[in-house]
Amino acid sequence: MNKDRISYLLEKYLTDSITASELQELKILLQQEKSVPGLQEALDALIAHSPALPDYEEAAWEPLYQKILEGRKADTASFSSRARVLSLFKTRWVAAAILILLTAGGWLLFFRQGGGKETARALNSRQKPANDIAPGTTRAVLTLADGSTIDLNAASNGLVGRQGNSKLIKLGGGQLAYRESRDSARSINPAISYNMISTPKGGEYQLILPDGSKVWLNAASSLRYPTTFSGKERVVELKGEAYFEVAHQTPKEGHGKMPFRVHVMKDAGSGEGMDVRVLGTHFNIMAYTDEQSINTTLLEGSVKLSRGDQETLIRPGEQGKLRDGNGFRVLSVDTDEAVAWKNGLFRFNEATIEEVMRQVSRWYDVEVVYVNEAPKDLFRGEIYRNVNVSKVLKVLEASGVHFTVEGKKILVQS
Repeated sequence: MNKDRISYLLEKYLTDSITASELQELKILLQQEKSVPGLQEALDALIAHSPALPDYEEAAWEPLYQKILEGRKADTASFSSRARVLSLFKTRWVAAAILILLTAGGWLLFFRQGGGKETARALNSRQKPANDIAPGTTRAVLTLADGSTIDLNAASNGLVGRQGNSKLIKLGGGQLAYRESRDSARSINPAISYNMISTPKGGEYQLILPDGSKVWLNAASSLRYPTTFSGKERVVELKGEAYFEVAHQTPKEGHGKMPFRVHVMKDAGSGEGMDVRVLGTHFNIMAYTDEQSINTTLLEGSVKLSRGDQETLIRPGEQGKLRDGNGFRVLSVDTDEAVAWKNGLFRFNEATIEEVMRQVSRWYDVEVVYVNEAPKDLFRGEIYRNVNVSKVLKVLEASGVHFTVEGKKILVQS
């Protein structure tokens, strides 16, 4: 398929300037299964180069695919003035369909490789959900060296405490920074003490460590770290998921480099864990107890993974997977998927419904229950994380999966 041609036709359709013959051509392209990859590229290019392309109002939720196949033009009266586009795909070996839903002030394009009629009925329901759940927020608890705790969500911005030679500063936007004191209260030889920052389900937080390294902590995660780095290496301990941007640093005595090591524990009871050793680099570690493996994804720099006498190196664009009993496996991956949570997105690439719902469970702090056997189809695409859970479930329901929200529980039925 000619990407430029499909971009041209889609733009004309969405601006209500398409001719009858062009509309027929667009119908044919949408009915061709082989057009799906090219169609996504065309849509990405169209949105990227058309900042004035209009939005679709929530009141106008309707399957665009069906409108095109029926030869009807776009309802331009339902368009507003802005455009932001995300996409979610469901993989099946059938013909392509396109749907448009509004979410969080922008378009959400949903591509389903499957029939459109059942999907249309699912999306035409405009009743507000009886139960809904708000998305997660910046929330964390800081545990100090003496065991006392600080609720960072309740604390005011500014100085929240001192640990050794570091001032603890709460910044705006859900960030905590450690900054070396330069006043009379500074100790000459401070004792090494440890702090821990923990996020609950439905929470996330950012941390600037004493060496200037930056850490983004995802929901249901914790990081334990010294209030001052000294010696030959910088060591922190992680449970859950975090994204790291590690600063270069040499030991205070000025000899050699000072590596940064993340000790990862997936489950304290199982013995499954590993070390990640780096210098200056950007990487993501996902080590939740309900996931099958510990995944380390490298975006920049170099990383060595080790567990016992097993070691492996990964390069940018690769992910090292450690599954208990199977050793390390290195894969080339979509790094955007691994760090989507940090950028305010759910991003799936051939993900099962269980993988999708585990992310939903952690971010919305809900229990997920499967009423019958989980669907076997795979999902691919993106959704904003800053919307109520009903918005996410509405998109997923377009694939034929059904959800019921009961308090803090989501029932999944295929």
